[in-house]
Amino acid sequence: MIKFKVFYDFDAEEKYLDNMAVQGHILKKYSIFGFYHFESGKPQNLKYKIDYQIFKNSKEFDNYIALFEDAGWRHIYGTKNSGNQYFLPMSEKAGTDIFSDRISAAARYKTLYNICMANFVCFICFLSVVLISAGGDLSKLTFLTPGLWERTGKAFWSAFFFELPFALFRVVPLVLFAVVAVFYCYWGLKAKKIYKLSINEENKQ
Repeated sequence: MIKFKVFYDFDAEEKYLDNMAVQGHILKKYSIFGFYHFESGKPQNLKYKIDYQIFKNSKEFDNYIALFEDAGWRHIYGTKNSGNQYFLPMSEKAGTDIFSDRISAAARYKTLYNICMANFVCFICFLSVVLISAGGDLSKLTFLTPGLWERTGKAFWSAFFFELPFALFRVVPLVLFAVVAVFYCYWGLKAKKIYKLSINEENKQ
């Protein structure tokens, strides 16, 4: 079973996964942009914990997983580039959380913010380069047949439908890039807000 749901709050995401486990839906995989893959099983009271980390290489990733296993946490899903890392306790020494304090838990939101904004900047730079290469005229990326719009009747429609797939091939990826850039910016700003709230609450104590 695949469910689509978007979270920028890790605590809310953990509760969602816990509730799904109670219904007998056990997390198997998480795909980018909010697609959760579940496998059917018996209803269970599970306590998922989520970290957010991206690693430079496989060795660093393997050491990360081994560190958590030594602390009693089983790595459920996550890759060295996925960001979201999902854990479940596998022994009593795991305790109730993968983080030792609120500051450590808040740090994952800072990491998420940095990654989101880096991706946002990359997408914006790419779109800017494309726009500059088109001389600021997006119409140059759509229908390129000379004199297309001056044609009439059968000549126009034949040329229009012939080039339409090529125009969509050029434009649709740009639209998707723009949408993804907006989402990255949104997630990043939400993560930054939660990070600041967590730090402020910790400082008040």
